[in-house]
Amino acid sequence: MTTGPAPTTSSAQALADLGEHGVAILAGALEPEATADVRRRLVRAAEVSEARRFPTRNYEFDPDANNVRVFMLFNLDPIFAELIVHPLALPFVHAAIGEQFSISNFSANILGPGAGSMVLHADQGYATEPWPPVPLAVNVGWILDDFTAEVGATQYVAGSHLLGHNPDPEQTYETVSVEAPAGSIMVMDGRLWHRSGVNRTADRHRAALFGYYVRSWIRPQVNWNAFLDPDVAAASSSEFLDLLGYRTGYVDLIGQNRERAAGAVPT
Repeated sequence: MTTGPAPTTSSAQALADLGEHGVAILAGALEPEATADVRRRLVRAAEVSEARRFPTRNYEFDPDANNVRVFMLFNLDPIFAELIVHPLALPFVHAAIGEQFSISNFSANILGPGAGSMVLHADQGYATEPWPPVPLAVNVGWILDDFTAEVGATQYVAGSHLLGHNPDPEQTYETVSVEAPAGSIMVMDGRLWHRSGVNRTADRHRAALFGYYVRSWIRPQVNWNAFLDPDVAAASSSEFLDLLGYRTGYVDLIGQNRERAAGAVPT
């Protein structure tokens, strides 16, 4: 039976695991009290989302209504803006897709009892095949409940990040279930084939946040100019808004052109 990398408290080991396996688990990223706090805020965010008439269930990519999805997290609690640029998360982003990147999305998935599995997919599945030998995207997940096969932990196909294409929907593949304690970071190469598992429990949930980052020239999944609440934007730093592509989407290019004009950047 194929096994994946074990959870580690070493960032260096987790970075090596990401390069080799296309997936890595950094345990202890959040202390238990902080993990519980983020989870409470997520539950509240789901309630606020529903109150705003932004649904959290019955999306077409989920097989049933036992999956709760929470989008537009930055509008719902400031903790989520802190986590997306957390100093433990960004080194994985830089290692996978470089120093220049965009925040494409940040959402949550709470897998309820009896929830079914998603379709096997890769997060950069929209890209033209064959894919380049480097990832175009990376997903950093914040695990808020213990991940086990029984509760529907993420499953992935070992080595799939090196194949250069999407999975064949007509084929069946052997998958590996992620086993990780709450408070861990789970990182996935954008080329990795994966899916949510099946929650076979009668009373347990599996909550996680998923930060999706892309190379800076790729259009984000969310048009933050349209969806970021004005009061949230006003309270955000310029650096954070730049990562969202909140203004023109060409901030880095404009800055480089100005520096070139001043002779500060070689042409």
